[in-house]
Amino acid sequence: MTEQTLLLGTAKIDITPPVGTLMAGFVAREGKASGVHDRLEANVLLFQSGEEKLALVMADLIGVDAALIEEVRRIATRLTDLPATHIVIGAIHTHGGPAVLRGGFLGEPDPSYLAFLAHSIAVGISQADQGKEPVKVYSGCGECREVGKNRRRPGGPTDPEVSVLRFEGAAGTKAVLVNYACHPVVLGPDNLLITADYPSYLRQTLSAIYPGALVVFATGAAGNINTGHQARASIDGRLGKKRTFAEAQRLGRILAGEALKALETATEIDNPSLKVKGTTVALPLEKIPSTGEYERMKLEWEEKYRSLKAAGGSFGEIEEAQLMANWAEKMKQKWSGRSEEPKILCELTVFTLGDCEFYTLPGEFFFEFGLMLKEARRPRPLFVLGYTNGCIGYVAPEAAYKEGGYEIDDSYRYYGLPARLLKGGGEQVVQALLALVKTLS
Repeated sequence: MTEQTLLLGTAKIDITPPVGTLMAGFVAREGKASGVHDRLEANVLLFQSGEEKLALVMADLIGVDAALIEEVRRIATRLTDLPATHIVIGAIHTHGGPAVLRGGFLGEPDPSYLAFLAHSIAVGISQADQGKEPVKVYSGCGECREVGKNRRRPGGPTDPEVSVLRFEGAAGTKAVLVNYACHPVVLGPDNLLITADYPSYLRQTLSAIYPGALVVFATGAAGNINTGHQARASIDGRLGKKRTFAEAQRLGRILAGEALKALETATEIDNPSLKVKGTTVALPLEKIPSTGEYERMKLEWEEKYRSLKAAGGSFGEIEEAQLMANWAEKMKQKWSGRSEEPKILCELTVFTLGDCEFYTLPGEFFFEFGLMLKEARRPRPLFVLGYTNGCIGYVAPEAAYKEGGYEIDDSYRYYGLPARLLKGGGEQVVQALLALVKTLS
């Protein structure tokens, strides 16, 4: 095989929304953004070897939906010669950013901000394309057990791997990439300041060590991993004492330290030529409730709303009951009388730089899926890009369905789905990805 030089272009785009923006991530949040704690970024890595090109974008958002991806691609393909499917867009999943997801119950986005976002990211891709230079690539892997915690089973397993890449150009380190599985939700619903959460501190710390380099963070399969609290704690107001910027800084620096060790002990990837492959899979949902069942659910949520109001329930619980009643009404109107079996379309991309592999997961996939990919492909360096190329909500392994809980039983409503994802969907995605990577060999 002929060895090819890898070219890399980078761009950092400021995507900070204005004060007064509706924030996303917590039903219990009262009020809009009152200020900016740290600027939000969309970071671009644009790879080229031979005729093959790919842009990887990681944005400080809660998620990226199909409409945003389509608009970015529409603009970027006018500005560059990139194929649309070779523009891969992900979110770090901060809960301290703006509402951007349409069609669900995660906050109504501002159309003007969405337009600004799409245009800014597309221009950033073009800038990265124009600034490419030859680089050498070094891959490394470490562990961090102090940051990510199993939020469904205290003390339970996680994916502690910290996967890193260091890109060296003529003038030194041009970029670094850090991949780790943990929700950026140190800050809770009481926070009204725009923030990228702990990844912001990780980037600040590594940027001081690698001046001039672009530091990119990519959240892994983190559906059931956060920094140590249960999901419903953010709904019923049990926030604890550690959901502070000081704690976000502490955890970001700890993770940066582990990433630094991996970066400084990384080994060079031989012949880091780029290969890309994509596919789309359709994941079935469970049976859609009938019109009468939706109506019954709506009445039950409305009764819960009234009871919570009368009993002085928490703001989050009251707001959740109202939203869920609205969900039931919306689903009744949208799905009543429709006979087709609903499915969710998932865009999947696999790309490689030499023996280093990248896999996209379009939503909140549990960490077990990341481990499935890693175990199947060891000893190759592997990056799991969660929240990328779509946002279909939580995806749990088959064994988790009998356990239930927020991620299984409730979260799909926030994403505007009429029913839960049918058991086995996540496993289907993993198999599709593993089949895809074999076509690149």
